[in-house]
Amino acid sequence: MDLRAQTDDCLILRGRDYNESDRLLTVYSRHGGKLSCLARGVRKPKSRLKAATLPFVCSRLEFSAARGNSQGLRLITQGETIHSLAELREDLAKIGLASYVTEILDCATPLEKPQENLYILAVTTLLLAAAAPEPRQQYLLLKFFELRLLGELGWRPGLAACARCGRDVDTVPAEHYSISVQNPFFAAPALGGIVCGTCRQALGWGLGEFRQTGGRDVGLSKGGIKIMRCLLDWEPRRFLQLKLNAGLRQEINQALWAYLDYHLGAGSRKARENLLLYGGEILS
Repeated sequence: MDLRAQTDDCLILRGRDYNESDRLLTVYSRHGGKLSCLARGVRKPKSRLKAATLPFVCSRLEFSAARGNSQGLRLITQGETIHSLAELREDLAKIGLASYVTEILDCATPLEKPQENLYILAVTTLLLAAAAPEPRQQYLLLKFFELRLLGELGWRPGLAACARCGRDVDTVPAEHYSISVQNPFFAAPALGGIVCGTCRQALGWGLGEFRQTGGRDVGLSKGGIKIMRCLLDWEPRRFLQLKLNAGLRQEINQALWAYLDYHLGAGSRKARENLLLYGGEILS
């Protein structure tokens, strides 16, 4: 793709200092996907690019091809802020949330593979999170992002029926529950969904694909599955009204982290460590 004279809306994912006055940035652009960029002079006090290249900012950037490089590096020549999202940098928990969203998006996507829906998902999540006053709402937005991200990448978990025997979740009889009636289903990332208790025993849990949380089975109740369906299918104005107890939140956390770890590996775990460090109150 020729980016010598391109302007695009971009979300700033991360950056690091380069030379005395420059910064290397990774951005996710609406039409170009993830890009590596160089912002020259941005560290100078009077730089016009500084506000448009801050972490978590959504900006309209103009690119040209950087001379003398063979690694796809783009030179940012101009920039204007579309959404500053300053609220995300003023609260420690929201810093953790925004960092997690951008880190997951970064590790989940290759360079220069356009996927506009991912841009819209990330920006929508951050805009709503910036305005969300309650940890309860921030939690729901995080889970919304994780589930929709899996869907956009082709890994949407099947939550309507057991992935092995095909029995509908709402009609699975008691004999197909596990020993724990409270959590009768289990996350099965390798099968792309969930399994009932009987299928879980038949499959055997010696298989590494199913052990995503330090050797513990990831149990799911019907309530947890229902909430995850809502996050997948409802609009934010509807699901932000949901109220979850601590047990449901932890259950959904473990299940979604199992799916993300299975598909994204170490990048998912590293992003989660930072989230737990700064945004732990959102998850509890």
